[in-house]
Amino acid sequence: MDTSATHQTGSPLPASAGVCVVIPGFLSAAECQRHIAQSEARGFASAGSDYPPTYRNNDRQVTDDPALAQLMLARLAPHVPPTLRRSDGAWSLHSVNERFRYCRYRAGQRFNIHQDGVHHRSEGWQSCLTFMVYLTDGDAFEGGDTVFYSAGPAGEASSQAARVIGRVRPRAGSLIVFDHSLWHAGETVTAGVKHILRSDVLYRREATAASAGAPPAFQPGHQGYVWTLARIDATLLASGGRDTAIHLWTPDGQALGELRGHRQSVLGLAVLQRGQLASVSRDRSLRLWDAAARRCVRTVTAHDAAVLTVTAWPDGTLATGGADALVKLWRSDGEPLATLAGHQGWVWAVAAVVNGRVASASEDGSVKLWSLADGRCLHTLPGATPLRDLVASADGKQVITGGADGSLAMWQWTDAAWRIAHRMRAHTAAVRRLRWLDDATLASAGEDNQVRIWRLADFSLQAQSRHDNFVTDVLPVSGGYLSCSYDGCITHNARPAAGTS
Repeated sequence: MDTSATHQTGSPLPASAGVCVVIPGFLSAAECQRHIAQSEARGFASAGSDYPPTYRNNDRQVTDDPALAQLMLARLAPHVPPTLRRSDGAWSLHSVNERFRYCRYRAGQRFNIHQDGVHHRSEGWQSCLTFMVYLTDGDAFEGGDTVFYSAGPAGEASSQAARVIGRVRPRAGSLIVFDHSLWHAGETVTAGVKHILRSDVLYRREATAASAGAPPAFQPGHQGYVWTLARIDATLLASGGRDTAIHLWTPDGQALGELRGHRQSVLGLAVLQRGQLASVSRDRSLRLWDAAARRCVRTVTAHDAAVLTVTAWPDGTLATGGADALVKLWRSDGEPLATLAGHQGWVWAVAAVVNGRVASASEDGSVKLWSLADGRCLHTLPGATPLRDLVASADGKQVITGGADGSLAMWQWTDAAWRIAHRMRAHTAAVRRLRWLDDATLASAGEDNQVRIWRLADFSLQAQSRHDNFVTDVLPVSGGYLSCSYDGCITHNARPAAGTS
């Protein structure tokens, strides 16, 4: 992005870091008080049902206000780059996102190190900058600074922690605008209450001779992040994400339609027999679809919080994991079979393992092994970091987990016990997704914007690719793999040749 000094007035960061501008007095004291009063009157909800507590634990409220977005754009325009020059061309300032997020931080609440996701409206129209107004003055609370870092939470390398490169003390009415790609955190408020108003700055890519032709494969597609991918059959793929729709595609990326019904982000897809599809969402539901007929055949409320994952087994059994710390088992028609309780945090992944048992990975750092016969927890495999995904080998005797610290750990069933066989740092930020490309090759997707391909025999790195934001899923396809991301894109990547690294 263009980071010339003209647009860096008031920046707390080195010019090399990217666009970051602090604009004092963007809102008046009266406007700040009005926003606080109105948001308190509407009422806040905990972010804990939609975001892991280890990630953020503040109170949150979402409202759409197009008139406010127009007012904010008029004030903002003189202070931000009218054009951003990126590797994919020039992008022109367009609008402020009308979806505003009010955040309240009370004592003990914080937002840990993260990058902000892209709000993707269509091909060539997306958010590039975070828009955040401090509504409460820093003199009214303790802690709560906005802190910028050189890299993600796992550091720039496995042995180096991320460095603090800038710090902003909130001042009522000040606006801070910065690149989505900047790693940052809202430090813990230790006393008092902090209020902020959050949105995004949207840009549109300028038309060129190169961009005026046919849209690339898989675009335009989702509005916002793409979270999950699935292959329904040889001719039909599916993707789900923030825009609540399940998009259907040919393997070469041509759009075939949408499945609509979820009210919040689609977070998981699983393929059943005869072209049926299961989906789960932040809206707490499990939906079953006839993909060929483009219709939903059943909807059930699956969990009391966001449903994070769904897995289908050959016998038709479905398993879901939720932000309520539960694993639930279902028949293929949506009838409940069992509830497995014992985790102390969000359940991000479920897989079948050896001897007819089920493994689940949780934000509490543990893997639990459950008996399908009676729902008992037979083993707990401990860990020191929150887990975000888990896969099992075809024979069920190996379980590989992906951690919030970027680590991979392999557990192996030997001599009637589970033991750690391998542990390594695979990404410089959280692992979001693990997928088998074949029996000998594993793909990992990370919050460091990377897909990495590993040879299982020795965990050597075979290849890697990247997105402009968190990578959220990987799917093997003919000749390579698809990856999707918070940048709103689905891309096709070639597989490495055998034996290459």
